Amino acid sequence: MKGLTEIIIGFFDLLEAEGQLLQRNALRTLRMALFLALGLLFGAAALAFLVAALYNALAYALNPGWVLCIMAIVCAGIAGGLLWMSLPRKKQTT
Repeated sequence: MKGLTEIIIGFFDLLEAEGQLLQRNALRTLRMALFLALGLLFGAAALAFLVAALYNALAYALNPGWVLCIMAIVCAGIAGGLLWMSLPRKKQTT
């Protein structure tokens, strides 16, 4: 009977330790996801300000039609660069 009691107590001790580990890892993951989301939000805002500043700078020098054309090319380049960076990389084996 004593052996069964020790097994049950050991099981619940293990369960408690795993629960604490799960809680700690869940909080760490949540914090990292929050930082990632905030970083992406601020990065998107910075990119929007960059595009707006470039539009204002070009609006003084060029015809508005050409400014929109140049801005479309710049935005397409930015989008292409971001999409290219998001592609999975192949690991090179040497």
